[in-house]
Amino acid sequence: MKARFQNLVGGISESRPVGNRRSLLQRESTDNKPTNPIYEIRSIKSALIKYTHCISIFVWITLLCHISCAVPDPDGKGVLRPPISPNVDIVPSIREREAPPILGVSYVETIGRAGQGAGEFLMPMGLIIDAYGQLYIADAGNNRVQVIDSNGHFVAEFGSYGWRDGEFDFPNDVDLSLDTLYVADTGNNRVQYCNLVNRIFYPLTTTSQDFQFDAPEGIGLGRNGEVFVVDTLNHRWVQFSRNLAPVFTIGSFGSSREQFWNPTDLLVNPHGTVYVVDTGNHRIMSYDFSGNPIRTWGKEGNALGQFREPKRLAIDSWNYLYVTDSGNRRIQVFTAEGQAVIEFTVKTLLNPCGIAVSEKGRVFVTDTDAGDIKVFQMIFKSDAKKAE
Repeated sequence: MKARFQNLVGGISESRPVGNRRSLLQRESTDNKPTNPIYEIRSIKSALIKYTHCISIFVWITLLCHISCAVPDPDGKGVLRPPISPNVDIVPSIREREAPPILGVSYVETIGRAGQGAGEFLMPMGLIIDAYGQLYIADAGNNRVQVIDSNGHFVAEFGSYGWRDGEFDFPNDVDLSLDTLYVADTGNNRVQYCNLVNRIFYPLTTTSQDFQFDAPEGIGLGRNGEVFVVDTLNHRWVQFSRNLAPVFTIGSFGSSREQFWNPTDLLVNPHGTVYVVDTGNHRIMSYDFSGNPIRTWGKEGNALGQFREPKRLAIDSWNYLYVTDSGNRRIQVFTAEGQAVIEFTVKTLLNPCGIAVSEKGRVFVTDTDAGDIKVFQMIFKSDAKKAE
């Protein structure tokens, strides 16, 4: 750098013995001509400008190199995705916010259709939305998990019929924890999981006979990475640690406070409250993070707040709970405390099953009998004010 600077100033900064060092303004030219102070000052200014310009170029090149290293690779569709560390969990905020009133719900569209091709479904069940708005659907009748974008365009698929790792028999539910996909492989009486980078599936196994599954239909993930499995035909739910070590089981067959009849789904809200869909008893049950029962609501019927074989539930960013009331061919919305808020449906909705809600209030509902996904839009009071 020093040599470059000397070249830039044309020799002005040549090193001299300390004893002979003089001011640049006093230095005589080598041809013994009289010194011109104005010419000397202009030369110094020109040299400094050149030096500053070179430093600026060097700084910009350095910054561009750092930025180019940080730019994420595209996913093949022109969408840039930032890298996420596998050791960092992104969890919902537990900050208390006042939920805006729900003014109504509008039907938007139907995506997908019955079939076996890309973007087609046979008895679609549970689904989940990832951080990029893509839908992962348990396509049970096709023994696979399909990934589509929010407009219904096919992205990818996992699995085929079988019993080996990475194969499925009537998968009923899916869930995501960052880059890990969990699948309730119902017909094979197991849960499988894989890293979405290498797509290698592994079974969630334990040596204890107390934690063996019988047709598990639902999966939920806790705030700290815990895995919850709805063990349907054992009429219970099972909790595993984030390291997939079994923790405890809750439930047995029956209709009392801590009993179930063919439960099908479960979710955990940001505060750690566990909500279980007790399908056979036509109700929803909630527990605290330690497994202690909190409250129960619902009974068989078609009034608001009643159910006929509820199947699955979802939660939105305001902590409203959405329940697919399959026997009544509708979706019901509740507060976190179980107070009924609103119900909605569409004439073409035959058998609602899986449900997921985006951050913008778009509701995706799998219609098992129709082989497609119905899309609705929630209308909140805050949204109405923005529209005005």
